[in-house]
Amino acid sequence: MKKLMLVVSILVLSSVLFTACQPAAETPAAEEVVVEESAAEEVAAEEPVAEAPKKIGVSIMELSAYTWYLGVIDGCNQYVADNPEANFEFQFEDSRSDVQTMLNNIENLVTAGAEGVILFPADPNSAIPMMKDYVAQGIPFVIGDYEQQPASDDDIVWETYVGHNMKALGVAAGEIAVDYLNTLGKDDPVAMFVSRPTSGQVSQDRVDGFTETILAAFPNAKIIVEGDVGAGSADSAQTLVENVLQREPVIDVVSGHNDAEVRGAYNAAVAANRTEIKFIGIAGAVEVLTYIAEGNEAWIGEVLQDPVVLGYQATDAMYRTLFLGEEVPLKYELPQPEKITPDNIADYDWQTWSWL
Repeated sequence: MKKLMLVVSILVLSSVLFTACQPAAETPAAEEVVVEESAAEEVAAEEPVAEAPKKIGVSIMELSAYTWYLGVIDGCNQYVADNPEANFEFQFEDSRSDVQTMLNNIENLVTAGAEGVILFPADPNSAIPMMKDYVAQGIPFVIGDYEQQPASDDDIVWETYVGHNMKALGVAAGEIAVDYLNTLGKDDPVAMFVSRPTSGQVSQDRVDGFTETILAAFPNAKIIVEGDVGAGSADSAQTLVENVLQREPVIDVVSGHNDAEVRGAYNAAVAANRTEIKFIGIAGAVEVLTYIAEGNEAWIGEVLQDPVVLGYQATDAMYRTLFLGEEVPLKYELPQPEKITPDNIADYDWQTWSWL
């Protein structure tokens, strides 16, 4: 019996020792988890960290009344879509044609972290002192659409001016006018231009282009220049031109600083039943293009000032200046304005222009 108990004890002890010597069943799974976690960490370490976008402030002269500037926003965004390496993030602000609002916008954009500012100014020089301060801090400026009028070369602190040739806009309108006036058989036609004196040289350049072009073809022409010093809207222009029509018995053709001014003149003519007057817009407004496309005989043309190109090239100038370190020209030349008339409007896919 003692021998039997001894044999049983030896067998039990051997079984325990054999089991203890075996590796745990879960060990391989634990090792696999460790390996997988290590591999995931290595992959994560190899992935590049995305660079934070560069904030660019854009202060626009007028979005509320001039929806034309929506095309500028489209141009800025289109540039980034075409050039993702720019990695821009825009903050857009509307100055509402007010100088103090513009200055506040610039200040707010810089405070919000803008590394550069694209400025479509509200006037020809009020932002210059502020620009000088921020440029000294390393924040570059690109000026768009409204060329600045510095008092001296020391005031020229912006990298470049991107804008259409303002005189060329007037010339194009004058050429459309001349084509029409040639059909009248008059030696002394009468043309009117509704200017925007508060815009300074920008407006005068358009007046000069229009006037010089007509007088070159008709030296005896009468040119009437009327300045809208009001709101610069269709309503203010209408009030202005209503008074002009009372004293001017003959006006053959009218153009103006932009489409709002010319539409106001047209509304005044309609109200006075002055059906002999023809109209030429400048900029590119849906109302004017619709008039031309639908065959409204009062409208003989529209001079296209493409805002998308303006925004696109202004963004290109900022990218080249701020990130490529290039020295850009003091003026970025844009394409010449295009003349849209009843004869060629079908060639333009203007209904798809998002800014309209």
